[in-house]
This record gives sequence, structure tokens and C-alpha cells, in this order.
Amino acid sequence: MNFKKSTLLTVIYGASLLLPAMSTAATDPATFQADKDRYIATILERIQIDQKNLSCVQAAQDHAALKACGELVTQDHDVLEPKVEAPMADKASQKSPKNKARKESKEK
Repeated sequence: MNFKKSTLLTVIYGASLLLPAMSTAATDPATFQADKDRYIATILERIQIDQKNLSCVQAAQDHAALKACGELVTQDHDVLEPKVEAPMADKASQKSPKNKARKESKEK
């Protein structure tokens, strides 16, 4: 009987953890479209960076030029990263006030 009770409690506890995640899945269609558009824009920007890198590598005549291509791509990706991470950070803070409190306590 003790095993059944612990199993039942485990199932209930697991379900209580999944319910908030399931409820956030059904979001506003406008929010979904905005998220989708942001992801598409990011993907297109990455494609442009990769195409630029491909052109640079194809035009490279020696190792120094190839190294310069790598540095250029690194700079481009460094510029792109904050754009990608910022919307995700905003969403995380909106979902739960606990996240903000955790982040502030980690920074101290």
C-alpha cells in the first residue's frame, strides 16, 4: 500500500509540474505570429551571414585571407547573438516573477 501511495503522489506531483507548461503552450495567436516572425528574421539574418562567409572563403587565395574570413564571421555572429538572446530573456522574465528574483539573487 505504501508503494501505491508514493506512486500516486509522484504522478500527481509530476502532473502539477506539467500543467503550467501546458497552459503556456496555448498562447495568443498574435504573440505566436510575432514570435514566428522574429525567428524567421533571425534565420534569414544567419543565412545572409553564412552566404557572406561562403563568398569570402571561395574568394580566399591564401591562409591569411581564410583567417580574415573566420574573424569576419565571428564578428557578425557576435553582433547577431544579442538580438537573438534579448527576446528570449524578455519572455522568461514575463512568464514567472520567480525568474526575476532568481536572476537578481545570482547577480548579488
